[in-house]
Formats: sequence, structure tokens, C-alpha cells
Amino acid sequence: MKYWAVLAGLLLAGALVHAQDYSFEIPDMQSNKSSLKLSGNIDLKYSIIKSRQSSLMYRLQNSNQPFQDSLSSYKINLYLNGDYQPGDTGIHFKTNTGYNSESQADAELYELYGNMNLSVNSFLILGKKMYSWGKGYAFNPVGYVNPVKDPENPELSQSGIFSAGYEYSRSFQAGPLQNASFDLIVIPSLETVDSKISEVEKTGIAGKLYFLLFNTDIDIMQYYSNINPVKTGADFSGNILTNLELHGEFSIARNQPKYIIANNALDSENIEASSYLAGVRWLNEWNITTILEYYHNDGGLTGNEFAGYNEYMANAVVSGNSNSISSAMNVSKSYFSGANIMQDYLYLKMSCPEPFNWIYFTPSFFIILNINDESSMAGIPLSYKPITNFEFILWPAFLAGGKNTEFGSKPYENKLDLWIRFYF
Repeated sequence: MKYWAVLAGLLLAGALVHAQDYSFEIPDMQSNKSSLKLSGNIDLKYSIIKSRQSSLMYRLQNSNQPFQDSLSSYKINLYLNGDYQPGDTGIHFKTNTGYNSESQADAELYELYGNMNLSVNSFLILGKKMYSWGKGYAFNPVGYVNPVKDPENPELSQSGIFSAGYEYSRSFQAGPLQNASFDLIVIPSLETVDSKISEVEKTGIAGKLYFLLFNTDIDIMQYYSNINPVKTGADFSGNILTNLELHGEFSIARNQPKYIIANNALDSENIEASSYLAGVRWLNEWNITTILEYYHNDGGLTGNEFAGYNEYMANAVVSGNSNSISSAMNVSKSYFSGANIMQDYLYLKMSCPEPFNWIYFTPSFFIILNINDESSMAGIPLSYKPITNFEFILWPAFLAGGKNTEFGSKPYENKLDLWIRFYF
């Protein structure tokens, strides 16, 4: 009954937005008239990695091998996007094909969905699609239907989810409320029998109300599931000056599992966890864009809890027992392998296109600071586009911190990525 009550509530919220008929043009749904448009890029990436011998993770991953001071890797990726929108219906797809060697080639379907324009105000989407909820750049506490971002490269394309979505939008001619919209997303369960069928009661539902009020973007979100934590959240984004934008997100998750290591064993409890983000985006007179964000997550590890996890890993290394090492690796991969597993982070990014009149060159700098243990990761992406449809990226990254800190315990100290990208 809870499932249908939540669905009815979200539909009622959408009906309030739908109450009167106003004209609103849906972006990007009417522009492609008759032909299939293909685009994408080919990435060639070569990485040089400086190993960290003191890292417990490195020693677990390479327990039967001698220490290697420097390592390298390479990969070729083909990203192919297609859009076919001849009228009120359309088909869209995104794919990623990766190649490391003859034995390590993979293909992944990031998106494949169809859309139907029901009216000038509403449309329906069905298939696999990547959503982007939230206003944060590096973190999204309200990204209930989003793929998890990699803070090191938040703009990296990732795989979407299979879903059915409905959106209705309205515009207003007068008053402080300029636009409003309602999104309803139904997400079938990933838990299937024989990879074919799943229980209806395990279907997830996500809803979002959007308002452009007093020139401020505001979203109110709700996510319901019988098998995942129920979540409620909101976000906002608005310019307080012409060149200064303020954004934030807040979310509460009920019965969210939190995993820790207690008495040298995995333990868990369900908590009511809040998470939030506050950030600014500033463009100064020298054309430097600065993004600064603070992120907190109650579901992350505290400093003492991370120390307990490190002690567990150290005991596995010292034991030399293959079963203990395998068990520790499985626990780490399953429960502690996220991009931000602790509670408090500060993110700073600065970028300046074409400094000193050096055309086609864009240098950037970012740093992710773990406030709980004062470890950090910093990167300096340098992009150069000397000719059309070609980009060269030099991206050094550096990790700093003590051996019992998050970034200080990574299996590498620094790395250098060299990318060549061909766009089409």
C-alpha cells in the first residue's frame, strides 16, 4: 500500500502543476526534424603511475608480486552518440566501447531511450537514460537517479538507468514564478529472476518538482523503494551577483545502511542519514571560473571508523593468509570503494580559458580535501585544442596524506594521464 500511496502523491503533485494550460516550448525535442545525427569522440589515454609501497591496498592487490615503483596503462575508448527526432517521437543512444588488449575489450550501452511529445507541454521517455539531478558540480546528495560522480572528473560520461519517465512543464507570463515542471520516474528493480523478471513491489519511484522562482532554480525531490532507503531532498541555484552563483543541496535518507569494521569484522546498522552540499561558482574579471563546494554525508566514515578499517586491512596483510587477504579485498571492494567514503570534503576548481592570449589552451586546477583526516588529491588538467575536432590533455595528479588517511592510503602517490581526443 505504501508503494501506491507514494505514486498517488507524486501524481497529485504533478496534477497541481498541470492545473491550467500555458504554452511552453520543450527544449531540444522539436529541433531535429528528419535525420539521424551521429556524434562522439575517440579517446586514446596513456597513464604513468607512481606506486606507493606503504599502501595497504597496494600490498593486498599485489601480495604475490614484487613491488613495482612505476606502472603504466593504456586504453582506447570510442564514445558514439546518436539522435533521431523526425517529429513528435525520437530515439537517442550513447555507447562506450573500450579496448585495453585483445583479451580486455568491452562495450557498454550508456543510453538507449525513446521519447514521445504528448503535447507542447509534456513528453514521455522510456528506456535507459542518464539523469542529472542536483546543482552540485563534484557531489550530488539529491542525485537519487544519477550515476555516482567521480569527483576527480565529474564531467565524465557514465551509464544511465532503465526507467519510464514523464515530464510536464509550464511557463508563466507574470509574477515571481516564471517556470514550473514535474518529473515522475519509475525504475524497475535490478533484482531479477533468470535475468528476465523482477517483483513489482521492488520497483522504485522518483519524483521532482521544479520552480523558477524570483530567478532562483528550486527543486524538491522524493525517492521511494521497498528495498532501498527512502529519500527526500531539495536543491537551489541562483545568482546573487551577475558573476556569482550560489547553490546547495540537502537530503535525508531513512534506513540507510552504514558499514563499519568493528572487532576486526564487518558490521552494519541502519541510520537516518542527512547529507548536504553548499557551493559557489564565481567568474572574475580575469575570466577565471572558480567552483568551491563543501560536502557532508552522515553515512560516511568518521576518522576513528576509517582507522578501524585500516587496521582490518593491515591485519590481513600481516597474516599472509590467502583467505584473509581475499576476504579483505572483497570487503574493501564491496563496502569501502566509493570515491568519497568519509564524511566531510572540500572541493575547489579553477579554470581559465586562453590565458595570456594563448588561444585554444585551457589550464585548470582542482583539489579535493578530506576534512576528517586532512588528506587530499590535486590535479592540473591542461587542455589544448590546436585544430578543429582535436584535443590534447596533459593531466598530472598528486595524492597527499599520512598512511592511515584516505588519499594517503591509495595504492599510488601520483599519476600522469596523457589523452588524445578526436571529435566527430
